[in-house]
Amino acid sequence: MNVEVKGKILLGIGTGVLLASSLRVFVAGAYSSLEKTFFYGMKFPSALGVALFIIAALVVGRLSRKSGAAIIAAYALALLATDATEYTHLLAAFALPVALTLVKEIEVKYLAMGLVADLGLRVLAVGAEPADTPHTRIILAVFMLLGAYTLSKEPGTLKKPGFELYTFAALLELGLIYPNAVLRYSGIKVYYLPTFVGFSFVIALALLLGPYLSKRQGVATALLVLGSATLFLKPLSLVGLPLALASAIALLESAKGSKWGVIGAVYLFIVSTLALGTYVGRDIGLPFMEDRLEALIFAASLVYALSTYRKHSEVSLPTTRETAGTLGGLAVASLIVLALFHPGPSYAEAKKEVVIWTYNVHQGFGPYDGAFNGYELVNLLREQKPDIWAGQEVVGGMIGNGYQDVPLFVSAYLGYAYEYKPTVEGTYGVAVFSHWHMKTEGELNLKSVGQARPAQKVTIEELGLTVINVHMGLSEEERAMQAEELLKFAREPPVAHIIAGDTNAEPDEEAIKILTREYRDAFSERPPYTFLWKRGDVVDRENIDYILLKKDWPAEVKDYGCLCDVEVSDHRPVWALIELP
Repeated sequence: MNVEVKGKILLGIGTGVLLASSLRVFVAGAYSSLEKTFFYGMKFPSALGVALFIIAALVVGRLSRKSGAAIIAAYALALLATDATEYTHLLAAFALPVALTLVKEIEVKYLAMGLVADLGLRVLAVGAEPADTPHTRIILAVFMLLGAYTLSKEPGTLKKPGFELYTFAALLELGLIYPNAVLRYSGIKVYYLPTFVGFSFVIALALLLGPYLSKRQGVATALLVLGSATLFLKPLSLVGLPLALASAIALLESAKGSKWGVIGAVYLFIVSTLALGTYVGRDIGLPFMEDRLEALIFAASLVYALSTYRKHSEVSLPTTRETAGTLGGLAVASLIVLALFHPGPSYAEAKKEVVIWTYNVHQGFGPYDGAFNGYELVNLLREQKPDIWAGQEVVGGMIGNGYQDVPLFVSAYLGYAYEYKPTVEGTYGVAVFSHWHMKTEGELNLKSVGQARPAQKVTIEELGLTVINVHMGLSEEERAMQAEELLKFAREPPVAHIIAGDTNAEPDEEAIKILTREYRDAFSERPPYTFLWKRGDVVDRENIDYILLKKDWPAEVKDYGCLCDVEVSDHRPVWALIELP
């Protein structure tokens, strides 16, 4: 392999990793900042990040290649230093347009190799964000720094990406390059590490086979539209979305226009905002978007297809060596994680005393700076060793948190079985984790005024225990209505022994009075708080997370508590040691 080819490969890998990472961090950071502004009245830099992104899209075509390399290096070093997205997304706002200028220049096959490299990092991070895990964070930064070094050696200025490349980026950011997102979009609620690893190869093959479709652009256009349309025919999307991804790669050479880059940046921002609205639309003023992700992906596919229509270009195909080397790297990453992590649940023998948690994990973010919290969550669970825990705001592949897969990596690290109840669009909801076999008995979205609110009922067969996990609404009237509905759900056979979750209700509120008609608090004395929010000198403390036991159930609470000094999430883990009858 000559020096020139090596340079192209290094730049391609660096560009693919940079593009995927900067898309994730920019959107996740802007969303996390936005959440602080909407819910807590804090002036975090969400608007600043968007403004910087639009400015960067305007000026990127005037930057020297050395300046572009410096931006990439600064972004890579920032990710090495911190995963606090509310600040790193300000750098990602510049890194993303630079990534698209490089996409405009490099051969499609090398970009595909770079996107597979990013996929390999996702595998090594076991479905978490690579910037959140120490070993993958280093590899992530090295890939980008090597790309920056290669770019810095080249003379000239960067070429401005046009509208078409931003439509390509929008399609990627809607989740087509993430195996967990495609699995969950397709209605697969529960899977474990081997399935994730296996489907990663499906995504990798789609990326690498894309250039072969470029010779049949009419076919690629049709497959792009039809593939995204399979989202309306789940689970056909397990095949359709990889075909759509391969087609998007096939049309990429035709997307390398040089006009309307700023309009493209605005389009990408609008698409990302609408995608967030599919999960939390009623809370951010986009109620019409709730559960509309399929329509959004289909619409984004149409825009990309129309923007590249009849623009035929020749594409060089990857060599056998390049394809084998790329897949070989993914295979090595896969073998490492399959050897080091739990391929499935590690079931335990039944016992009489069990530690039960309820814990709202805040969509995979730490409380104060939007830092990804997956790595910290795993370490906390490993240290505390709950037997069963009911999780709320559990994400399985949501655009707003960088497509982390909390059920997958918690299970892979710690050997939990899980039952997942997505609230909207298959990737955001509640989950029960256990060291014993479980069966879902029922699930529903409670009647809501604001964001959709879920409840699930699971039976842990070895323990003869039925648990409801719930996340209730934000208004007092709404919670009272939901409490009545929840009691009715609990009474349906099999009757729930425990109701655990984030009720958003203080102990003296009507919703808790309703629930305690039939259930008793595991805490004879409530903790000082279970939710803590700091805003400068202002501190909000709320007592809103509960473990409630059926009044006629002869179980004994041996101990209870709250880990009130733990700041992995904005909530605190609440636990009870229960002796089963």
